[in-house]
Amino acid sequence: MAVYPGTFIPTEAVGSAAYDTLIDTNLTPRLLSFRQVHIWDEPAALKPDDNATWHVTFGNWLDGEDFVFRKGGSPLPPASVTDIDYVHGTFKVGAVDMGADNRRRDFVEVNYVFDYFPAQVLKNLLDTALQVVNTGAFGPPTTYTIETMPSYWCGVVTDIAFAMAMERMMLDYQLWRYRLVFALNPNDVYEGGGDVMSTIESLKQNAEERAAQTMENEKFKSGNYLSPPTVFYFDSIRGAGTSGPHGVPFLGGRLNGWRPNRWW
Repeated sequence: MAVYPGTFIPTEAVGSAAYDTLIDTNLTPRLLSFRQVHIWDEPAALKPDDNATWHVTFGNWLDGEDFVFRKGGSPLPPASVTDIDYVHGTFKVGAVDMGADNRRRDFVEVNYVFDYFPAQVLKNLLDTALQVVNTGAFGPPTTYTIETMPSYWCGVVTDIAFAMAMERMMLDYQLWRYRLVFALNPNDVYEGGGDVMSTIESLKQNAEERAAQTMENEKFKSGNYLSPPTVFYFDSIRGAGTSGPHGVPFLGGRLNGWRPNRWW
């Protein structure tokens, strides 16, 4: 499996060789910048139903990365940060200082790293992409799974899953909080400016065009295989006399000269 130096991106996270190969070898290199996203100096907020637990915008923290927690501007020693929930992005830093008017006076900031496309999300995108290929490619519908699909489908399924990932980013970008993951100036964060959307749209379109070009190939699903005799063939050669029921000459032998080969 692929291991990327300088990252803490988990590999073999799904537990299936077929999925893990597609995620770790095919998708992650193209999504590397979004599978280890750094957020700097984000003010944490207290959970409304818990006056001791703090949370930040994003969960799916990467375990193993060195996080920085500051309280009142001063870095906190690791031992003072407890109950860290890497999935939900929550933690505790001891008792909260409340003033006489019952208003919080503590101010906590966090530097953290999270995975924008965790393995389970990519797995679901791959499943959806495969269904598109099963039903949308040239030829009759098929029922392949990720484990049983032909190996030459990997590129097409990866491209479609990648395009879907770009679609998710385009949708998320319409929401203010997701703009925090892009290198935007303060005005663009609020107004949604910059050329981020055009770049994402180009990546999405390129992946879709590659996949569509391949799926239009008439041999994409069938490959270079000979078809076996159909029921119509057998119907045409059955019957007595010198011709079949449809007027096709009966040359003798049920298969009329057809022999199986290594392709069938």
